[in-house]
Amino acid sequence: MLERLKQASVLGLPVHLSEDYVGWLQGRIERGLRTHVVTLNSEMAMMAEKSQDLANIIHEAELVIPDGAGVIFYLRLHAARQQRCPGIELAANLLERLNQGEIQSPIIFYGGKPGISDRAAQFWRDKCPNLTILPYHGYLSPTEEQQFYQLLQDKQPRLILVGLGVPRQENWILQHRSLCPQSTWIGVGGSFDIWSGTKERAPAWFCDNNLEWLYRLYQEPWRWRRMLVLPQFALRTLATVTKPSVN
Repeated sequence: MLERLKQASVLGLPVHLSEDYVGWLQGRIERGLRTHVVTLNSEMAMMAEKSQDLANIIHEAELVIPDGAGVIFYLRLHAARQQRCPGIELAANLLERLNQGEIQSPIIFYGGKPGISDRAAQFWRDKCPNLTILPYHGYLSPTEEQQFYQLLQDKQPRLILVGLGVPRQENWILQHRSLCPQSTWIGVGGSFDIWSGTKERAPAWFCDNNLEWLYRLYQEPWRWRRMLVLPQFALRTLATVTKPSVN
């Protein structure tokens, strides 16, 4: 029986605490338990304050991991010990773990510009030859979309990685998760861009010092307006003094 993960609260949003998210997810995949994974960061938390629909999706997700440094800062300020778990690392570690297992179900990569998910899938096929990965870009025509949905129903993949960006990927998962009631769905943002070689992930020093957001801003300067929510999140965090509820 899978352990019930402890849960903390970050600005009213749930965050699950664990030393082994990958092992917990693998157990659910092996048991065919439907799971929606949300990778929470400061930007998403502030979005959820303005969008009740997004907040509801986060509350209903079976697993919410602390993807961003700001979320970890909030948890530590409130005496909750937890290591940061970037979504790209969670997905990568899960793929490597599944490559060693016995589950034969295909894995879906959905999202990104045409060609991106194909190259990302080939990267993982070369690295993990036991995996069967079916890639689909995020610009399908209405006819292609219907064919894709039919494939999901027919194949019933156990793992579906969705790279459409926040909050589009979370909304898409909510709308379509009934097609595969035993699947694990993870919103992976721009992970396909990294795996395809289209973009580079921040060097280890930036990641280790919780500055990955700064390197991403360097790569994508147009994101500066979205980054303005980071100081807002920091101020909201410092204004809170009560400990999170841990169940």
